[in-house]
Amino acid sequence: MHRTQDTYSLSDFRQRTSEHLDRIREGRVETITQNGQAAMVVMSPERYDLLVHSAERGHIWREAIRAHRAGGSGIPAKDAIRDLAEELGLEPLERGIPERGA
Repeated sequence: MHRTQDTYSLSDFRQRTSEHLDRIREGRVETITQNGQAAMVVMSPERYDLLVHSAERGHIWREAIRAHRAGGSGIPAKDAIRDLAEELGLEPLERGIPERGA
């Protein structure tokens, strides 16, 4: 969540870069302004990766909902769960979930 206290001028960012980086490493997201207007958003690489991953997942869900509304059949839940487990690096459950195509 963005907080108004996490908005700083570019000159402040330049003068106190180390302090800003400490906050960013703690997971904060800062908005940097130039001439009173938002000019950039600064965040950690981990936070950025999470943001991109969340956006990609949202896109996948929107496409799935669109396909469903258009009459598409989708994929079986077991396959979706298996795909998600693989994406997250989790071991599949041995009980009750047969291998794909079985």
